[in-house]
Amino acid sequence: MPTYLPVSYQVLNAEAAFFLKESNQDLMRNSSLQARVESFFIQQARRIPSVNASYGPLSVQLPIPLELLQRPGPFNGPSFTSPSSSPSSSSPSLFTYNWKVHTFIISERIHPSWPKVQVLFYVGGRDWDDYTTAHKLPCVRMFAFHETQEVRGTCRLKGELGMCVAELEPLASWFSPPTVRPGRQRAPEQAQGTPVELYYLVQTMEAGECSSEDSKKGSSMRMEHQGPMGYFSGPTPMQHIGSVRLFQPMSEIRVDSNFVVMAPSRPIRQRETVSTFLALSTLSSVQIFTLR
Repeated sequence: MPTYLPVSYQVLNAEAAFFLKESNQDLMRNSSLQARVESFFIQQARRIPSVNASYGPLSVQLPIPLELLQRPGPFNGPSFTSPSSSPSSSSPSLFTYNWKVHTFIISERIHPSWPKVQVLFYVGGRDWDDYTTAHKLPCVRMFAFHETQEVRGTCRLKGELGMCVAELEPLASWFSPPTVRPGRQRAPEQAQGTPVELYYLVQTMEAGECSSEDSKKGSSMRMEHQGPMGYFSGPTPMQHIGSVRLFQPMSEIRVDSNFVVMAPSRPIRQRETVSTFLALSTLSSVQIFTLR
């Protein structure tokens, strides 16, 4: 066995932490009496953890730098200071290592009769609500992208549950069939609707209120991250929520008192494949029918 520095390590102020060993770790990696390297993983922590190293009667303890624990994000910015501290106070920022923003798309099928995209945002994480910072929770800006256009919506996380619902309205042109560009084949049949991708960014509340221009529509796509006016730029990426599908307007043709045929309201081209729907009245007693 190679010689090594017999130092004992402890991770303090962490509810769950593990020392790691690489499966292909070089035996000579710590073959020195001058230095030693250990890898560890912190899973849960309510305070900034520290590492204690002891060698015989000697001991040293240092906090783990925050930038090694969590990336820049909505909950470790300058607005998350201690509730009892003043803006000029030197109190440390809240340690929100376990806090995360979760999303839920309320409806993934969007129709022109009610063209609203709604997404529920809420803060999750271990015991996050033990902190008295509900009044400092940030805003969420949601973006919907279709081809080269974007639509935005906003809401502010608030309350003991730290949640809000952001809403935006797709442009009317988005419900039309996708544009066919020269040299490209026509997109497959759109029975499943036109997909629209959703993303979000988190905006600090240092300005006091959410921005008033969040409902801006129809601008060309801008994927860059905005500067110091409240957005997190640099290493903080725009987060993907998911996608919704926009369905074309449908016309209802009543067959009789039992059935209604729903077909696209736009003109149908020759050899074009379209989808129609047959709806049965909830009051109908028909159990068997023939479709021709």
